[in-house]
Amino acid sequence: MTGDRFLAIAAFLTSATVPADEALVAHQATWDAAAITTYEYRYRKVCDCHRDTPADTIVAVEDGVVIDVHYERDDYVSEMPVNPDEFQWFRTVDDLFSLIATAERSATTLRVSYDEALGYPAYIYIDYDHSLIGDEVELEVLEVRFHD
Repeated sequence: MTGDRFLAIAAFLTSATVPADEALVAHQATWDAAAITTYEYRYRKVCDCHRDTPADTIVAVEDGVVIDVHYERDDYVSEMPVNPDEFQWFRTVDDLFSLIATAERSATTLRVSYDEALGYPAYIYIDYDHSLIGDEVELEVLEVRFHD
């Protein structure tokens, strides 16, 4: 499609020298200023259930609402769609910012990097309690695609 933009995270990560809350506010302002409400993003969530072969999750957002979700993985014959009744469990980029803000108040460990061009969270690692196993959240946004 014309006007599509693909943004990889590789070269656009924020340095860790800015305090987390200041980085969150600054990068969310960058994302908000871009006024992108219709987009698709691909992310990889790491968890113990499929650590060696995590599926990529593709979330389509229109006017700030999740409208489609599916999984892609090399060993799948085809994409696996997610039932629309389950879209509530998937996040928009704005929801990722909210996740980070909540984690800043409640997590034991929080590591975040941002895309410098558009400000969206490119990598998030949250461990809510070091004494618990399985409460961690780790995801990497691989690309964001949107239309002009």
